[in-house]
Amino acid sequence: MLKVRREIVWALAALVVVGLGCSRKEMVARTFYPMGGIPFTIKAYNVPESLFDETADAIEQETERLEQVFSVHRADSEVSRLNREGSIQASPDLARVARAALKIAVESDGAFDVTIGPVLDLWRYSAREKRWPTEDEVRQRMALVDYNQLHVSGSDVITLKQKNMSVDFGGIAKGLIVDMAAQRLKKQGIRRGIVDAGGDLVLFNSVGEAPFKVGIKHPERPDSRFAIMALDSGAVVTSGCYERFEIVEDRKVCHIVDPRTGYPVSELLSVTVVAQEAVTADGLATAVMVLGNERGQALIRSLPGVEGVLVWKTGDTLEWWISPGLQGKVKVEQQQ
Repeated sequence: MLKVRREIVWALAALVVVGLGCSRKEMVARTFYPMGGIPFTIKAYNVPESLFDETADAIEQETERLEQVFSVHRADSEVSRLNREGSIQASPDLARVARAALKIAVESDGAFDVTIGPVLDLWRYSAREKRWPTEDEVRQRMALVDYNQLHVSGSDVITLKQKNMSVDFGGIAKGLIVDMAAQRLKKQGIRRGIVDAGGDLVLFNSVGEAPFKVGIKHPERPDSRFAIMALDSGAVVTSGCYERFEIVEDRKVCHIVDPRTGYPVSELLSVTVVAQEAVTADGLATAVMVLGNERGQALIRSLPGVEGVLVWKTGDTLEWWISPGLQGKVKVEQQQ
């Protein structure tokens, strides 16, 4: 796996655990750097170091295997093979993520759509060329985007029904990997732990100790915290455009592209979603970024067990919304 300098990759994290409720003597931790250099940190409490090391080794190996399933940057990955061949017998992991992606696509009315691959390829190419794509280029690629043309059979055969379609699971697959790591820790009898992968976070605490405190980065000052959230357990994912973007023809191009229009999103500065699983929170955070403020709030309110924090700007004024289930658990520190 790629090794990079820690001070560079930590800038990718949109969530930081700032309070642990345990002394550091009780904690063991490991950080490795998969998925192009994202810091992937595993922490556990009150566990023998030998058991933790064995579990962490297994998590590293499983993460490498799942990268080989989902990466669009590896020609030999399972997703790349699906995009080339149009139909494959999928592994259980790919089939699970595809089904989760389709569920969120339906819930969000297409605001989350993994068949956006051709459009993302266009924007990546345009960013390298330092030019804005033409309307015709966007229109041609958008003709290939339609989650209804992605089918997963009961026997896990995945089919792209339209020629030249391609899928990109970058907006949801990291959540599955983080969920896997947390499940590995729990299966070893570890009762309190953290898995943190650059903005995708899973916390679990079954020992009755103080809640974790999760810091949400300020969307305009990433070196500062916007708010602190107190949580006992669950998955927390933050999505935003403030760290992953390109400047093309003097315009800021967010890495999140609206699959309904083919253009980068711009309304919300950041979205934090809390759910039971990171695979759900990951996809929903992207969907809400696409939907914007009002429809994003409505989506979060409509889903049981899902909460969120939305941040946007009206003129020069920073504004935010905290969902009802997080009232009293989120303290805003930086109001401007």
